[in-house]
Amino acid sequence: MKKLFKYFNTAKKELIVLPIFIIIEVIFEILIPVFMSKLIDLGVNPKDAAGVALDPNRQQIFLWGGLMIVSAIIALIFGVIVTRIAARISTEFGHNLRQAQFEKIQDFSFENIDKFKTSSLVTRMSLDVSNIQQSLNMMLRVALRSPALLLFSIIAISIFAGKLALLFLIVIPILVIGFYFVITRAHKYFLKMFERLDNLNLTIQEDLIGVRTVKSFVREDYEIKRFEKATTDVRDVAIKAEKIIIFNRPLMQFSIGLSFILIGWFGAKMIVVGDLTEGQFANTITYINQVLFSLLMISQVFLMFAMSKASIGRISEVLDEVPYLKEKDHPDHNVLDGSFKFDNVSFKYGDLDGKYVLENINLNVPSGSVVGIFGSTGTGKSTLVQLLSRLYDVDKGTIYVGGKDVKDYSFEALRKEVILVLQKNVLFSGTVRENIQWGKQDATDEEIIAVLKKAQAYDFVMKMEKGLDTWIEQGGVNVSGGQRQRLTIARALIADPKILILDDSTSAVDTKTDSKIREALKNESPEMTKVVISQRLSSIEDSDIIIIMDENGINATGAHDDLYKNNEMYKMIYDAQSQAKEVEQ
Repeated sequence: MKKLFKYFNTAKKELIVLPIFIIIEVIFEILIPVFMSKLIDLGVNPKDAAGVALDPNRQQIFLWGGLMIVSAIIALIFGVIVTRIAARISTEFGHNLRQAQFEKIQDFSFENIDKFKTSSLVTRMSLDVSNIQQSLNMMLRVALRSPALLLFSIIAISIFAGKLALLFLIVIPILVIGFYFVITRAHKYFLKMFERLDNLNLTIQEDLIGVRTVKSFVREDYEIKRFEKATTDVRDVAIKAEKIIIFNRPLMQFSIGLSFILIGWFGAKMIVVGDLTEGQFANTITYINQVLFSLLMISQVFLMFAMSKASIGRISEVLDEVPYLKEKDHPDHNVLDGSFKFDNVSFKYGDLDGKYVLENINLNVPSGSVVGIFGSTGTGKSTLVQLLSRLYDVDKGTIYVGGKDVKDYSFEALRKEVILVLQKNVLFSGTVRENIQWGKQDATDEEIIAVLKKAQAYDFVMKMEKGLDTWIEQGGVNVSGGQRQRLTIARALIADPKILILDDSTSAVDTKTDSKIREALKNESPEMTKVVISQRLSSIEDSDIIIIMDENGINATGAHDDLYKNNEMYKMIYDAQSQAKEVEQ
């Protein structure tokens, strides 16, 4: 929890004045029973301390009654102020905490992101932060007020009915032991509940993202059952937590009943012998209510803390996560050209014990080259190009871009010049123009139109009702797969990188359009190094260098003619694809 204190930095003044206002509120709340007891004594037993009868005139009644009303109003005013301040502090804290997590996630490498599920990160930034925010709001109002009210009430009971204060030595230990049992048992169930909420969010997310696939395979019933299981798991553990929490109420009721029995018994005896007046007995009852209510509120604070403690731990995991990738203290901000080199590079993912995805890779590509990469699924094609833009760090060897180790560059400089377009790249909710401007924020319409033409996206964008101002839904669901791929290519081209990587980024595009895109890139961006990953050899046969990959890494490299003559696997696949293409035509 101490690590999170820095997120109070925007509410330091409020944190200073809040305890002062709470103490003022409690003091005036404690005074109300005192004035009330004076009124009761005037009406029931109008005698002074020496036993002399008094005449309860209007002046005395108005005096004590007026003081009681004024105290109530002042306590109310400060109570409202405290509530508003607590709400502002907790809301600001929640905002800072959510912002800190989001900024931290932006620094994560792919390895860090692989460690957390997307659904879990969503839960941590939404539900977990909300839990902490609500708990903090309650704690700020109650965590200081209830102990202060408890302390002042016991002091008041000691002053007006000293012997009765000893009764709390019986009641308070019972409550403390009971509350401790409830809180410690409930905490472990809250941890389980949040884990199952992560799984529930994952189920919802997968179903919403894959809704078209679900309907295509008529898997609605299966998804309903899967969701039912996930939500039942959450319900079951929540019920277990609630079964423990409900002990709070009977425990509190037992303590209240026991307190009133003991106070009624001993208080009556004290009134009979003259050690206690009726008014003092009445305000003692009020103070006892305040003591017990304070204890109840303190128990609620601990319960909220038990729930928020689980959330605090989960959020701390994100904030304490150390990014796997780090920049040098003084990184280079200038990538000279689009050349790149793999020097004896080996790489494995963190969850693969000792097994390298790529091993002893050596490759040298001049700037301005067109590189084609072909291979079956699982041969490391995407991994190879992700290493190039340093989305992961190599385990062995060195990768050079523009003649320098990729680790020498700042992330911003490297990734602005090495841009990767994925097969399933994402479009964001916004206009066509805004999506293209992700690559260059100040891009003009003329520049946008130029890259749309290169990506063969100009015609269909102009046919849209609002052209560049056409709204794209989240994920680009209102455009076809091929249109989405062409827009993401245009978004990459607007950045004018030195190395452009197309990772099977034209898989949803017909061969004719694919050919036009390749021709435009070759003729209009000759200085740019192009790396094209494709399952269609026709898409990469014009490349300067073609890389054939298999489960052992790079099987062969060379131009199309050389590979066709000298590599049996390449020749066989190329002929098979060419025949299939002829049949389709």
